[in-house]
Amino acid sequence: MSQNNHLSSLDIDKIIQHFDKPDVVQALILTGSYARNQAGPNSDIDLVRFVISGAKLSDDGTYFHEKKTLITILTVEPDEYEKWFIDPYQATKWIAGIRVARAIIDREDFFTNGLQIRARNFIWDTTIQNHANIEASRRMVGWCEETNKGLEGLRRNNDIGRLLNACHGLSWGLSEVIQIQRGVLISSDNNVFSEIELALGNNTQMIKLHRIVFGVIGNYTLQQRVIAGLQLFVLLTEQMSNIWQANDIEIIEHTANQIRNFVPNLFLENFLNE
Repeated sequence: MSQNNHLSSLDIDKIIQHFDKPDVVQALILTGSYARNQAGPNSDIDLVRFVISGAKLSDDGTYFHEKKTLITILTVEPDEYEKWFIDPYQATKWIAGIRVARAIIDREDFFTNGLQIRARNFIWDTTIQNHANIEASRRMVGWCEETNKGLEGLRRNNDIGRLLNACHGLSWGLSEVIQIQRGVLISSDNNVFSEIELALGNNTQMIKLHRIVFGVIGNYTLQQRVIAGLQLFVLLTEQMSNIWQANDIEIIEHTANQIRNFVPNLFLENFLNE
């Protein structure tokens, strides 16, 4: 294995030998830190393999390359990668990474003159924004359950299990809502947090609550992090009120009101003035 942030030609040959199936594989690409030449000694090798419809390859998973480095491989067929260009959540997950990915197999320029060009030309237009609003609204409803667990965990005076579930929903879950609704094209799993904060612009209230619920600033207790997340839920409910769908708005607003009315002093946890 090469000691720098590049794969050697020998490494690439071994990877191709292991994962290529010439009769069905159209392209094999590097994504992540190795594609960006930013890999460190503990970085994984992330591979995406494009195959023809019905290929049914069954060797996706995690492998140990040269007994030193983890390789993860994901195989996608046409019906899956086409969703990257029309499904807002899939677009936020894939488009930015595909733009900078490196092909190590590319039969008939399938990737570099096809999917990669499409990704680089991708525009977040009105149609996909409308779909994003619907999806964000649906997911906001989905995270109401974890929000209620947070309220119940606080009512039970520090029920750790409920508070941990709530903390997940109020951090990663609400971030996912923002990611979809704002059309944040994530460049890397490692950049999700910072890129979502960039999308919040100068909304200092939401940024600070976002940081607290994730536990990346201060020495806040689990209870305080959940309370910050509950406050974030209320702010998100208010600031995105124009995109909540008719079938969802009653549940979202009811949950926000439950937070507001839970106890009179819930919002006395005034992190924003600290």
